Order: sequence, then structure tokens, then C-alpha cells
Amino acid sequence: MKDFTMHSAYFPRGRSQRFWLRSLSNMVMVFMAVVGLVKMFSHFHPHEMQTSDSQPIIRKVTMVYGNRTSYYRGLKTHEDHSSKFGYPMTVLRKPILGGYWSKPAILLSALVEEMEKPEENQAKCWFDGDTILMNPNIPLDIFLPPPQFDDTHLLMTSDWNGMNNGVFFIRVNQWAIELLSATLAYPTEHPEVSLSFADQSAMDNVILDHEYFRRSIVFYPLRWFNAYPRNADAVDLNPDRPVDSQVHHGDLLVHFPGAPPDRFDEIMDPYLKVAEAHTPEWELPLQKTGYMKEIGDFWRERHELIFGETLESSDSLK
Repeated sequence: MKDFTMHSAYFPRGRSQRFWLRSLSNMVMVFMAVVGLVKMFSHFHPHEMQTSDSQPIIRKVTMVYGNRTSYYRGLKTHEDHSSKFGYPMTVLRKPILGGYWSKPAILLSALVEEMEKPEENQAKCWFDGDTILMNPNIPLDIFLPPPQFDDTHLLMTSDWNGMNNGVFFIRVNQWAIELLSATLAYPTEHPEVSLSFADQSAMDNVILDHEYFRRSIVFYPLRWFNAYPRNADAVDLNPDRPVDSQVHHGDLLVHFPGAPPDRFDEIMDPYLKVAEAHTPEWELPLQKTGYMKEIGDFWRERHELIFGETLESSDSLK
């Protein structure tokens, strides 16, 4: 599972002064937006799925609404996975902001709520509604960086269009709240900028414009947790797309970015049938996938590059 078009990882280079928006008026605007969103979502009460009495490392967050059957079938695959590993899950069931902007809003709300708790989750895993969990044997914590990389706050993937935030991991901390606040404020702060992919383009621009954010982000190979579909039948690989972008047996999930809205059910159905069949061909045990070796190698290479010494283990985010 090699990355065919991965962005260069943004390596931590030590601490520096915290991120500030360009002007006092912008800081006030972002602060008011955060306060308003927290109040808004406190009255809305998104669906909460609590699966364990113990405090897990990761909480999953998504939004699913509308009348597309495929979205709810896909959500069920994520719910089953969450139940197996004890991940609580927050699901926004109603649009709050226009277009895709409810996505950073509900995630920001979940982060603020988490930080109010005495023992908060250490990371959030966002997944779009057009994803299907293909292998429920893969725990999410294997993707979290070792404790030596405590300045890594966001794990993303990229494709031929650049950054793709359909699935990502974000640490629960002030940095994450600042990033999402700046993302939500971006259209107001930069009304002259055309955002081809709405919130995704806004987040990408915020990251590119600020080294404070860039240095705390690492881009993973696309297939690890944001693989794209193969052929329409879910059987053969698509010869017209890079092989390493397509979901393979044993991969965590499949994502359908750019699928025509009027064909979502048709396009997702073959993959939903595979996921719902729970075949051993797709649901490989973790030990029979390449995940552990590839993730370990990934972080060892970066540790040697940055610190000049070998990383012996690939522990979870702390």
C-alpha cells in the first residue's frame, strides 16, 4: 500500500509562538463564531452513540441526513465497527449550515464539548457520509502517531486534486479548535476567493497560508483510511485509476468523492453488499494486512529523518 501522490509530510520543528489571525477584527469574528456554534449545537443535540463505559482514545464524528438509503446503510457499517471497538460516535442528523459547512461546525462543537470534560478523548476521527467500513477488524488507534510526535495534530490524505478531508484524524486540543474556527471564518475573511470544494478548499487554504498549521500535519497514503472505489462491480480494479488509490481486500474503508448525487445509491450498492456480506476475503484479520508493518515503517523513517535515531515502537497517540 504505497502512496502514489502523497503530499510531503509536515514534520514538527519544535514549538513556536501560537497562531494569531491577521487582525483583531478577525479574531473577534472567529471567537463569536465559536461561541455561537457551541450555543447552536447545545440546543440541537446530535445523536450520540456511547459504546463503552470506559473512556476510549478516539471518538468518531460524521453527519448523515436526507433520504438516500445508501448513506444509512453505510452508517450502519461504521456503527458496527464502533460497537466492536468501543468507539463512541457523534452523528449530525440535520443540516445546520448551508452546503457542506455543517461538517467543520459539528466537528468544532464536538471538540469544544470534549475539552470541557475532565478526561476527554485524545482524538476525533471524521468520516464523510459517503464512506463504507469494509473491514471491521481494523482498529483506528493504529493510525495515531507515536508519542514522540506530540506536535502532530492532524492526519490527512491527498489525491490528484490535493488535500482530501473525507476521512481524517484530529487531536483534541486548542490547535484543532483554531484550525476549524479559521476554516469556518474563511469565506467571510476572504469573500473574493472561489472555494471549489467548499469547506475542504477553505481548510486547505488556511493550512497553506499558515506555517503554524502546516508543521503539525502529516499526510498518510490514501489507501490506509480513505481509499477510493475500484470498478463499479466492486470486484476488479479500475485500470484507468492509480492502483494505490483503490480499495483492496483488507482495507479499512472505501470513500466515494465526486459521485453524482442522483446515482449515489446505485454506485455505493455493490460495495455495501460486499460489506454487509462480511466475507473473509475482505475482512482480513489485522495481522494479515500490511497495516502494522507499513505504519511502523512510515513513522520509523520520519523519526530517523527528524531525530537521527531509530524508533523502536509505534505506540498510540498520547
